[in-house]
Amino acid sequence: MQMNRRAGKRQSTMGLLSSLWDGKYACIGVIEDVSSTGIRVSQVPSYFDEYSQECLTVVHGPFRDFKVILQPSWKLETRKEMYQLIGFQVVTETVSWKQFAAVILKTSQYQEDVFTWYLLRDS
Repeated sequence: MQMNRRAGKRQSTMGLLSSLWDGKYACIGVIEDVSSTGIRVSQVPSYFDEYSQECLTVVHGPFRDFKVILQPSWKLETRKEMYQLIGFQVVTETVSWKQFAAVILKTSQYQEDVFTWYLLRDS
């Protein structure tokens, strides 16, 4: 597997959980960031099969849940191999997921623009 090679702009997230299923096991992970083409999930138990061809996830958003089919792209063992950090490519996305990702990425750009304006205003 490749290591952390997502090309799209990423946005860190807070409080998003992912219910992952690899075809054999189900678990909960914490979504660290989102891009238009993928997600990075931490605290995935080591028994999760990161080599499965496709995984199903339900992303638990603040106002609604989104079903997305993912393909693992890379992984990193953490905490004495008890957990994994896995980068997933979005294989099948719904219109609602695309809208959700666009809002998250646009919100981050808005926040960056406001912060930049604030810094420039005082200089």
